[in-house]
Amino acid sequence: MNLKLTWLARFSEKNNLDIIRLLLFFFILLTFSLNLFYKLSLNGAYVQGLLVDYLIPKIYLTEFFLIPFLLLNLKQLGKIKLPTIFCFLSLLFLIRQLLSGSALAAFTQLIHLTEVLLFFRVIKNNALFKSKLGQKFTFAALLSTVAFQSLLAIYQFIFQKSLLAYQFFGETNLHDLANISRAQFSFGEKILPYGSTAHPNILAGIVTVLSILLLQKSQNNKWLQLVLLANALLVIFITQSLSALLTLGLFGFYLFLERIKNKKILLALAYYFFLLFLPYLLSKMISTPMSSDSIQRRVNLNQAALEMFKENTFLGVGINNFTLVVEKYSGEISNREIVRFVQPVHNLLFLMLAEGGLLLLTLVWLLIREFKIDKFYQKTLVLLALASLDHYLLSQFSGMSLLAIFYFLIV
Repeated sequence: MNLKLTWLARFSEKNNLDIIRLLLFFFILLTFSLNLFYKLSLNGAYVQGLLVDYLIPKIYLTEFFLIPFLLLNLKQLGKIKLPTIFCFLSLLFLIRQLLSGSALAAFTQLIHLTEVLLFFRVIKNNALFKSKLGQKFTFAALLSTVAFQSLLAIYQFIFQKSLLAYQFFGETNLHDLANISRAQFSFGEKILPYGSTAHPNILAGIVTVLSILLLQKSQNNKWLQLVLLANALLVIFITQSLSALLTLGLFGFYLFLERIKNKKILLALAYYFFLLFLPYLLSKMISTPMSSDSIQRRVNLNQAALEMFKENTFLGVGINNFTLVVEKYSGEISNREIVRFVQPVHNLLFLMLAEGGLLLLTLVWLLIREFKIDKFYQKTLVLLALASLDHYLLSQFSGMSLLAIFYFLIV
């Protein structure tokens, strides 16, 4: 009598290389959200005496799984054929990074970006990761990541401290009150949880996006969907992340668009609102009672980004170099406390224009065409809030990895 093979039996039937590929893939998904890294050097990471984290070249824990994964798939990567124009512009882009103010920071970030792009190319074109067994590994890894980050965040919020030291999970030291995000709740001021990420907004964004992917993969399990949705809302509440809340709302809008025929106008309006009108709206809010330090800082960074783009329209100031030169372009602002808020601009489009100019936008457009992601612009709708209100989708390794996972799994 033929018995149906269990997933474990099916797994044991795979050849050894496929087993290793699946295990490495699993651990990449499991560790990409951990902000655990090794600092290569602090030289060039200071801006007028201020140590800027974004300028520190790093090796992340997840790269110990990602690099062997890519090496194991060299044969597949070797078959990639890119258009001549893309290769020429990429070479020009590389030269620009080597000539930027902080060439080490730029080059390291470019390596990270390349790793993530190659990772996406492998998992998108290899049937192993789309198979039922690959989907089981994916589901287990994503669910484990959401559960881990959520439970860690809840612990940090309740007890107002880190669970373990940085060396274990990459947790931020929540006792460093001067640099820790806080918010006022009805029951008092609280330190916001970071999970094992670099910021509460990143924590909320990762949990929300992964929950969205899991919601799509668990349509036959309504109880799990309810738990995932409730958990995402809880994490959004304790992190006070507006961008993550809007992302959840945009996912609902995305599902709505899936059911209607004439969607192009609504889609264009959504892009216009988040990428162009929202920055304008923030600039107008400065002179109203709704203004705050957070809004002022965002507007100042937006203005600095546009000034960078005006002076470096084609080549930009260099990838990961925004923080190195931001004070040069925001020096006219009278409030020095805001000027010393040395962070990338909280708008992905402005960040790309400032750091990479029209050259980077052209390369991104060519990559979109090369990857041939079905309904790309409609799927990207889900990420518009994260793209218009934050920068980590480009400035953080976890953010770039989240993009690859999202476009691979979103349906």
